[in-house]
Amino acid sequence: MDNSSNARNGIGLALSGGGSRAIAFHYGVLEALHDFEIDKKIKVVSAISGGAVIAALWTVHSDDWDLFTKNIELVLDKGLEGTIFKKLKHPLVLLQQLFHLGIDSGLLAEALDELVLNGKKLKELPENPTLILNATDLRTGSNFKFSKSVCGSHKDGGSDLCDMRLSDAVACSAAYPLCFKAKKIRMDNGKDVFLTDGGSYDCLGANALMPDKDEGISILIQNCETIITSDASAPFLEDRKYLGRSIGDALYSSYLTCAKRTRSLIYNKMYHLKEIGEIPYLGTIKMDSKHPDVTASWSKADLEFVNGYKTNFKPVTGKAATYLKKRGKESAEIIVKKYLPHLVTNKQL
Repeated sequence: MDNSSNARNGIGLALSGGGSRAIAFHYGVLEALHDFEIDKKIKVVSAISGGAVIAALWTVHSDDWDLFTKNIELVLDKGLEGTIFKKLKHPLVLLQQLFHLGIDSGLLAEALDELVLNGKKLKELPENPTLILNATDLRTGSNFKFSKSVCGSHKDGGSDLCDMRLSDAVACSAAYPLCFKAKKIRMDNGKDVFLTDGGSYDCLGANALMPDKDEGISILIQNCETIITSDASAPFLEDRKYLGRSIGDALYSSYLTCAKRTRSLIYNKMYHLKEIGEIPYLGTIKMDSKHPDVTASWSKADLEFVNGYKTNFKPVTGKAATYLKKRGKESAEIIVKKYLPHLVTNKQL
């Protein structure tokens, strides 16, 4: 089984989680990369949660930009929560979810198939670009990766799950643990993995692109010359309002605190690898960036609106869709021109 990737000295793109907010922001980033004609040079895309939704659609339609935009705008306009809740209205389905104390991620997969993915399987993905969808294995506390060729982690090795629906892999990556129960999957070694939201391990989706992997242990090792991260992960506001005393609010706040800390560690690691030359070129596109170049044209009120947009899979329309996409596109244009000029022509600069 092939554990390597053809993404050598190419571009790796990481798309963070963040529900529908992330989908809208990444849409703007991808549009900027498309305008620069960089999207055709991307060899591997690694994503989690909301990022996994748009990454799967972009990979499936990587040769047809118009079809991709049609489908992603449908996802933003319709949302995924509505389809899930419609299924929960069926008494039998609702009783099953209550009995298991959590929503089955299969309902999210079904919503994705009904809306845009149409039952496509992992083995039907194109060879290029390579798609890596990231989840978290709760049994081993490791980063679990789905791809066309191999699925697994450095703890249990790789398994052939190519007959799995693409929507199931996306759903595992997006199965927020405070809503969805963990998905159990039997591996080739006979062991079970219990998968939850990829953001529990890495909210950026960047870990899979890191060049510091042990070839004797890791799977799907990448060695990208350029890494671009698009980050619309949870709005880590400095001072949360209306903080209650309930167990649910405490769990939610604890999850955000851990995610914020993990995000910081991942950025520190990437910047260190860039400094020592392990990542030759690095462009980090952040929705909540305070960089003067990417905030100059935005009012304080508009930045607060964008950065404070909640994480869910509800429809994103009107002002929210316009502002989130605009934030992603403008940020990407500025970061690419400033830090990744080797990817664009002098005319584009």
